[in-house]
Order: sequence, then C-alpha cells, then structure tokens
Amino acid sequence: MTRGANPVPHEGDPEVVGEFVLARSNKQKAMLGFFAAGGFVLLAGCATTSDSSPKPITQLSLNPQSNYIIEAQARGRPLRLRVDPGAPFYVLLNDKIAKELRLVSTKAATLAVGPTRLKASTRNEKLTIGGVTAAKPVMWVKGETILDADGIINPANLPGNSVTLQLREATGAEQVIQLPMRFDRQRGLYYEFDYGGQLILTRFTLEDKLTTTTGAAASVIAKRRNGIWDGGPFVHEVRFGVPRPVRKMVLGETLSVKGFPVNAFAVRMQDDRGSYLLPDKETPSEEDEDGIVVTGKNRRGYGAAHFWMMVGSDDLSRCSSISYDNKAKHLILRCSTTRS
Repeated sequence: MTRGANPVPHEGDPEVVGEFVLARSNKQKAMLGFFAAGGFVLLAGCATTSDSSPKPITQLSLNPQSNYIIEAQARGRPLRLRVDPGAPFYVLLNDKIAKELRLVSTKAATLAVGPTRLKASTRNEKLTIGGVTAAKPVMWVKGETILDADGIINPANLPGNSVTLQLREATGAEQVIQLPMRFDRQRGLYYEFDYGGQLILTRFTLEDKLTTTTGAAASVIAKRRNGIWDGGPFVHEVRFGVPRPVRKMVLGETLSVKGFPVNAFAVRMQDDRGSYLLPDKETPSEEDEDGIVVTGKNRRGYGAAHFWMMVGSDDLSRCSSISYDNKAKHLILRCSTTRS
C-alpha cells in the first residue's frame, strides 16, 4: 500500500508501511496499565476501591533529564526504550539487543527509504512496562544502532491514557494545538493534514533535528507558499540511518499545520516525487562520487508521488510539551506560534 489516498492492497499482499513493505497482520489490542520506572513523573487516580488496590496510573510525564527513556523488560532482560512520536508502529530494537534476546523473526519486512531498501525482521513479543505485560509488535534491522537506548517506542504503544514529553519550561504566550491522529501498522502515528485537498501525512519526531518532506509534498507546498531554495544540496540521514540528498526550502508565507507554523524544511528531492516539479529550473539528476547531488533537467524516475512531512526537533523547540492522548487519539502541542 502506498501513502496518501492510494488504495489498500488485498490481505496478504505486500504493503508500504510508512516507509516499510511487509505482509499484513492483525491489529494489536490497546492495553491500560501503570508505570513504575524512574526518571519521570507519574500521576494516578485517587478513587478508592473495596480491595484497596491502587488504580492504574493513567498519565506519564517524561522530562529532558530522562532523555525520554522508559524502563521495560523482555524475556527477563531489562530494556531502555526511548519514547518518540515519530517512531514506527513497531517497537524498533537495536539489532544487537534482538540477538541477545534470541528473537526469531516470524515475518520479514523491507524498509523503503526513497530508493534504498533495508531488510528487517518482525515478530510479536511480550514486553513488560511498569508491571504491565503485553504482546507488542517489534522490529529490528541488521546493523541498526540506536544511540543511548536499546530501542525506540511510539507513545501510542504505551499503556495508560496519556504520555507527555516535557521539552522546556512553559511560557504564557503558548497556544494549545490538538491534532487528531491515526496510528496504524502501515504508517505509524500521523496527522492527515488536508492542504488544499491534498493530504500530507505529517509526523512529529525528536529524533531528527530537521523538518523534512518528500519531493511531491514540497512541490505542492512551494506553489502556494512561495517556496524558494536556500543553499545547495547536502546529504542527511532521514530514516533508519539512511542518508539521502536533501535541499533546504524557505517559505515566503508560513505554512500552518492546524496552527503549528512551519517556515522552512529540507526537501528529499529525489524521493517520492513522481512527476511533481520543484520550484527551480534545475532539478536533481545524479550524485557525484562524494554522494552530493548535482543538477540537471528533464530527468524522471523519482518513484511514485507520496506526500509526507516529518516535523523535527528544531521546529518543535518552540513547544514546551508534546502529549499523546491515548483515549482521544490526539497529539497535543503546547507551543509559541510567533515566528522566531
């Protein structure tokens, strides 16, 4: 299945999962529970029960000092998982950790990042988080190394009602932006941003400083927001450590994602672009021997047009917190919306 409004394949067909290709499987059931790990704040209900058992803790708050890491356990081994809303549907584990746990893949996957393909392994594995044990979809990629953690987990994969990532102290000039989200095996956690009738599937991450877009998404944004290039092309690791050629685009008019402002982003010029034109007579053609993109005219073969934007930590620095409401399926941003 492809991104945007493209049709879903039949059961058993290969799918693109965000940037993944794999066979379909059943959806995971949502679990509620409580957390007991350190390094963050836990808030619980205070209702009294007849057996005096504690009510499940429903809110989790992580601060920068925790590096947004929670404690988990698999097969009796402690795990340190970093929470990030840009994480895939799967709990992404370091390849080394998967080997230590002796995990056996039950379903192969291919990760597609532009024209690059990575082989991945997936399975359902019981994880214990805060005393709650539940089967979670896990994934690992050969050679993948996640720094300072054993893996990455999406807040939508955590038990409890809400998860808050505190980024900095709040100010009085902030606005609350609520985005209805979708969370699925194909795309992870994303917002369907309706931009003049074109859906741009938008994710938010603290793992990448830059805000990035696919070529097709940049094309439609540039036409309506006077996008121009700022500087030449360079190479940037966009997903799963895969380097891709990008180029910074600055917008003459601010792009508003339901109130969240975006003024510039890095365009993945050769990725998911189709026949969409970028706002310059020069278009990317090939890479030189150092991996830097050179330009040419009238070249095609950029892959089918897909419309993605990943908002990075530089733009999210205008926010004091990011919360995910697991019941309402909303991402809640508390941010300054004035241009910095």
